Amino acid sequence: MRTSKGTTRRAVGTAAAGTVLAALALAAPAHAAAGQEAAGQAAGHQATARAAGGTAGTLTGTGCTPSIRVLASLPGPGEDPRPWMATTEVRGIGPLGLSVGRSQNRPVYWTGTAVHAVPLPSGYTTGVVEAVNRWGLMVGSVSGPGLAPLAFRYFPGAPAVGILPGGTHATDVNDWGRAVGYRRTAGGMTGLEWSGGSLRRELPLPPHMTRLEGVSGINNAGRIVGDGFGLVGDEGYDAGLLWAADPATPPTELPDVHPGDTYSKYEPRDIDESGRIAGTYGFTHTLISNGAHWLPPYAAVTHAPGLGDRTQSTFEDISPTTNVSVGTASDSTIVGPWPPETAPPYQATYWKGSGPLLGLPRLAATPTAHAGAFTVTDHDQVGGFAVDAADVMHPVIWTCASKQATLPAGGS
Repeated sequence: MRTSKGTTRRAVGTAAAGTVLAALALAAPAHAAAGQEAAGQAAGHQATARAAGGTAGTLTGTGCTPSIRVLASLPGPGEDPRPWMATTEVRGIGPLGLSVGRSQNRPVYWTGTAVHAVPLPSGYTTGVVEAVNRWGLMVGSVSGPGLAPLAFRYFPGAPAVGILPGGTHATDVNDWGRAVGYRRTAGGMTGLEWSGGSLRRELPLPPHMTRLEGVSGINNAGRIVGDGFGLVGDEGYDAGLLWAADPATPPTELPDVHPGDTYSKYEPRDIDESGRIAGTYGFTHTLISNGAHWLPPYAAVTHAPGLGDRTQSTFEDISPTTNVSVGTASDSTIVGPWPPETAPPYQATYWKGSGPLLGLPRLAATPTAHAGAFTVTDHDQVGGFAVDAADVMHPVIWTCASKQATLPAGGS
């Protein structure tokens, strides 16, 4: 039943959304001018830390209220509760209550908890916003039946997305408007970097690399991470990759590299302002995976612990300055037929850079109340998805996440 209280809440939400969009619109021109000054990047890093409300290495969520904030979804059928079929989640958290991701398998952004659809190009029906910078600039990709995917950039409230030339997927954007992603064709994958709406460069591969597997993150210094497959003689291997901001600097492979080990896979997902890299190590032969951490000068890789007795875990993001990584834990031990209804539910995870891997709370205690995390901020907010007791998946944000992260009870 529609009540006056509900109408009032909508009106307040609409006013708040207008305030957010107006503030972002005022900030954007100044950012666009500043972004042309590469020499000012160091000042930009300091500004980022100040905007986050603290300095590097300090959690800034100490004054918040711990909660799981459930965001609105687009109209449509209830989101599928199975994480391997997910069509909704928060994938990035920006300024002034702005967050981004997808709902009903369509690209969206949220102002507070209110959802807004990103306008789709003609013929395109699905997509996702992968990331947002501190000025509200978003990047992502769209797809449609019989159409090649397109990488895009978008600013909240604009009437249309801007297509990023030459790309099929955009995966991250920094505060200077530099975006990264790739072009996937029948011949393989090519890594790309854009500056504003123009293609800046194609990302080269190191000498032993034969194919690119992914491009996933960029920091404010312009350093880019991804992964690829290489050959030494006839022995294949997988490795994380790091590109410098200077196109003249050759890309480097991240350790740990073992030619002939085709079962080990390294997937860097993001790089913070200090150059710390978070991602996932997977041993595909046994379906075991763990969060992985590379620290400058990248002499070795650290394998984070698992969550209790879960056999699989990922790192999807690292905070800009506070060295917090987040991801999802699950279990490859399946008792019964596929899909794995008898396995423990997925759980969002939180790691402080050392010590045990911690779990973030789920919306319900039922066996199918899955949860997962994709993004974390210096404000101690974590974004992802969570399934409620009625088996409906929601986009969510854990506020004051460090105060909610705990060791799993009973080792599970």
